[in-house]
Parts: sequence; structure tokens; C-alpha cells
Amino acid sequence: MDESGNSKPSLPLIVGAVETDADSDDIERRVQELHRRLSARQSLVGLRSFEDFRKQGFHASNDPLEISGPFLELMNDLSFRAYLVLTDRSTSRAGATELEQLEFMYETLLGDLLLRHRNRPELVCLVEENNSLKHLVDQLPPKATRRALAKLGRNVPLPRLQVVMATKTQAMSMAIIDYIMLAVSRWISADRTTDPANRKYRAFREVEPYISVLYSLEHGLISSRKMPLH
Repeated sequence: MDESGNSKPSLPLIVGAVETDADSDDIERRVQELHRRLSARQSLVGLRSFEDFRKQGFHASNDPLEISGPFLELMNDLSFRAYLVLTDRSTSRAGATELEQLEFMYETLLGDLLLRHRNRPELVCLVEENNSLKHLVDQLPPKATRRALAKLGRNVPLPRLQVVMATKTQAMSMAIIDYIMLAVSRWISADRTTDPANRKYRAFREVEPYISVLYSLEHGLISSRKMPLH
């Protein structure tokens, strides 16, 4: 899981999750292998964004085209599903401050995933390291569980939720949701255009097949696997 739009009021605030199953270790291995392979490219040595990539891993808004292109190609070969909830910050029910809104969306998204996988014994959630959100490690499991049970309307056994914070270098596959959120953010900021001549729209269409749910707190469901734009 990760968030996008922090401290940038002109952008939508997004919380996203990439869901994997028994293949999660294999996905991480393949992303790590791609990082090692691309880090060896001599033609990019000296390019600041490339040097940042070598040290810190994949980062959608910073990676040069020679890095982002192969990463997007790899995503096409991986098995995962993405879930995103966003706000344009105009709603009051998510909280008055950005931090409150992020907490609300993390709880909501994780609560829905707990219900989706309520027959499993445990869910392990990796959240990209963020000092302002460190308290979520302890608070998210009980709060997301309470939100899930409230939505369901009855008490049922739910998976034990384990939340762990990690850096991009510790879990490079977290870059998958980073890439998806960037495409979604740019498309939302372009007023959800459907003009094929618009690069932001084409970039969204490229990641839309991975998205199981894209939901706005203000406008409801925007796209899903059952109801895509196309």
C-alpha cells in the first residue's frame, strides 16, 4: 500500500493497494531482478534520475523512460489486482486534515480487503515508509477490522491483519502501486478526459486493466474490473 498527493493540494489524494497471493515472493524476485539488470546500463550513468533509481529503486514520477518502459512491460507479466480510493479533499466525512483523510482511506480500503478475504487466516500489508504515518502500524489493524465489521453489520471472524512499514529497496514490488497511482492522479487532474490524443488518458488506459476498483469519496465508482471505462 502507498499514498499519493501528500502535501500537494492541487492533486487528488489517493490511497492504493496492490493485492497478490501465493506468487508475491516471485513478483518481488522479478522486480528485484529487473532493478539489477537496469542498474547495469552504462548509457544512463551520470543521469541524476538514474542514479536515484540505482540507490532507491523504482519511483514512477522520477524514473527515466529507459526505466519506466521496462517496468511497465514487466507489470504486464505479473499477477496482481489494484484497489484505489481517492478524494478531491472537498468531502468532510473523510476528515478535515490531510492526515485524517489518509487514515480514513487506509482504514476503508483495508476494511474492504479484510471482507474480501474473510476466509483467510491472515493478511500481511506492506506500507511504504512514511514518518507521518508510522502510528498506522499499530492503529490500522483494529480500526480496519472495526470498519469492516460495521460495513458487514454483524460479527464474523476476520483475518488477522499485520501491517509492516518498509522502504522501496526492502520491497521493490511496492513500486507497482506507485506507477498505477501516478497514472490515475494525472488522469484525474486532466478532468478524466477520454480524448485518445491526450497522453494522460492513454497512460490511464494502460494501467486500467490492473484495477479491480477505483473509487472516489465524492463521485463514487469511477472504474472497476466489472465496469471499466472501455
